[in-house]
Amino acid sequence: MSRYATVFAVGVLAVAFPGHLAAQGFSVNEHGSCVMARGGTGVASPCSDGSTILFNPSGIAGVTGFTVTVGATPILALGSFTDDQLQNEAELQNEMVFVPHGYITYGVNSQLAVGFGFFVPYGLGTEWEDTFEGRFNGYNNDLQSIYLQPTVAFQPHPKVKIGAGLDFVLGKVKLTQRADLSEFQAIPGVTFGQLGIPFHSDFADAKLEAVNATGVGGNFGITIEPAAWISFGARYMMRVKLDYDADVEFQSIPTGIILPPGNPLSIALGMDPTSPLPIDNLLAGANLFAAGGPLGNQTAATSITMPDQLVAGVALQISPTAKFLFDWQYINWTVFDTLVVDFENAATTDRTLAENYEATHGFRFGLDLAATENLAVRLGYLNHKGAAPPENVTPLLPEGDRNEFTVGFGYSFANRASLDLAYQYLKQNDRRGRVREPAAGEAPSVDLNSGIYKFYGHLFGATLAVHF
Repeated sequence: MSRYATVFAVGVLAVAFPGHLAAQGFSVNEHGSCVMARGGTGVASPCSDGSTILFNPSGIAGVTGFTVTVGATPILALGSFTDDQLQNEAELQNEMVFVPHGYITYGVNSQLAVGFGFFVPYGLGTEWEDTFEGRFNGYNNDLQSIYLQPTVAFQPHPKVKIGAGLDFVLGKVKLTQRADLSEFQAIPGVTFGQLGIPFHSDFADAKLEAVNATGVGGNFGITIEPAAWISFGARYMMRVKLDYDADVEFQSIPTGIILPPGNPLSIALGMDPTSPLPIDNLLAGANLFAAGGPLGNQTAATSITMPDQLVAGVALQISPTAKFLFDWQYINWTVFDTLVVDFENAATTDRTLAENYEATHGFRFGLDLAATENLAVRLGYLNHKGAAPPENVTPLLPEGDRNEFTVGFGYSFANRASLDLAYQYLKQNDRRGRVREPAAGEAPSVDLNSGIYKFYGHLFGATLAVHF
C-alpha cells in the first residue's frame, strides 16, 4: 500500500507550484492606474504618481519634493472548463481580489532622487468547486510574490536619466488538491482502477502552504529624451529565486466503496474472495495517514525562480495635447523549466518535474490625452502570448494568448494631488488543456488534454498621489 501512497504524496507537491508562477505566465503588470489605463505603457514616459519606481526606476529623477502614492487593482477573473466527452461545464469560483501598490519618492535636487516601492508583480489565485473534475490537480490555489524596492535615480545629463532599485521579495503559496484512488497502485503494476475502482474516486484531501520565502533581485532603468517630442526608455528586472518551506497536511476522505464478493481486488491481494471488501477498511489498515506514513502531515521544500523581464519603449508627443506610447515586453519564463520537490519524509520519494515554460513577448500601445488642464483621458491595448506550453495548461493556470483593452481618467487637484481611475478588459483565446496529472514517471503530454478552458477578466484600478 505504501507504493501508491508514496506516488500520491509526490503528486501533491508536484502540482503545487507549476501553475502559480494573470498576464503572461503568472505576472501582474497593473501597479499604477495611470499606466494601467495606457495599456501598461510606462517605460518611456512615466506617470507622475510614483509608479515609475516599478516601470522605470530612472523616472523619479528630475522632480523635487515628496510624492506619496497608494492604490489597488481589484481583479475579477472569470472562466470555465468544458470537457470533451460529456460537454459538462465547470466555472471558476474566484472572488474579487485586491492587488495593492504604494510608492514614496523624494527629489533631493534637480538631479538626484530616492524612493521606495511596494508591489506584487507575480501572483495568482484560482478557485474551483471541490466537485470539479480538475480537483485532483488543484481546486483552491493562491500565490503572492511581494516586492519591496528602495530606489535611487540620477540625471547626469539634461537628456539622460538612470535609476536602480534593490528588490527584496517575500513569497507565499497555497494549494489544495484531491487524490484519485483509481490512479494508484493496489499491487505492483496494477492500479485500483484496473481492479474495479471507479475513475475519480476521492480518498484524500491535501493542503500545502508555504510562507516567508525570501529572495533578492534588482530593477534597473534608463530614459533618454533627445527632443521634447520624443523619449525612449528601457527597464530590466532581475530574476529572483525563492526557496519555499511548505507544510503539507493530508486528510482522509471516506470513499464509501464496498466491492462485492468475488471482486478481482480481493483475489489479487490474497484476501477471502467470498466476502465483500470495504475499501475504507483496507486503506485504514495501511496506516497511510499516521505520523511517519506516506500521507502523514509533513514538510517539503522546493524553489521557484521568478523570471527576469526586459521592457523597451518609446513615447511620442504627437500634438500639444496627445501622447502616443508603445512598449515591448519580454519575460524569460524559460527559467521555469524544472521543479525539484524535496520531501521531509523518507517514505515519500523526491521528484523532479518538467514544466517547460516558454519565454513570452508582449506588445503594448497607449494614448494619453489632455482633455483639459486638469483632466486626462487615456486608452490602451495590449497583446501577448501564453507562457504555459500546450501540455501544461491546467486548472492552476489555464492561460493562453490574450488581448486586453484599457480606458481611464486622471484628475489633478491644483498640482498637489492626483486621482487616477482605470478599467481593463482581458479576453483570452480558448485553449485546450488537462484536468489531471500524468502518472508517476511520465512526462506531461497533450494526450492528457481533455477539454477547453475559457478565461476572461475585469480589472479596476484606483491610485491616489499627493505631492508636497
